[in-house]
Amino acid sequence: MKLLLPLMIASLSGLAMTFQGTINAALKDRVGVAPMSVTVHLIGLIVSLAAILVTGAPKIQEFRNAPFYSYLGGALNVAIIGGVAWAIAKTGATIGISAILFGQLTTAVILDHFGIFSLEVIPFSWIRLAGVALMLVGMRLAIYK
Repeated sequence: MKLLLPLMIASLSGLAMTFQGTINAALKDRVGVAPMSVTVHLIGLIVSLAAILVTGAPKIQEFRNAPFYSYLGGALNVAIIGGVAWAIAKTGATIGISAILFGQLTTAVILDHFGIFSLEVIPFSWIRLAGVALMLVGMRLAIYK
């Protein structure tokens, strides 16, 4: 039961990510990948600053205590937003999102197995491999025409 709220929020985030990728693809088709990425990040900056005004800013020391890799998210975000918009524009939402989800699940299993980025170690198992394989089957069914 303690996982219900986090799972609901994760599902809603997935819903938002699908809309985001599709909307960003539409903007990319009109202005190009780099201008789309700049626009999306500027809007995100404005929304984030508004959230900080409401919730309060962290202390500078908290930034200093963060591990170096925690700052790579911004660079990854540029690649993700551009890549997702490009892929969805080329493949459509179902195929593009299916490939994204497969990549995310496969990477998540690896990150969990090794406890990368301070994650709790969740060892690889054949059941987890079966889950990834079932996702591939589900992807194939979802993109069937």
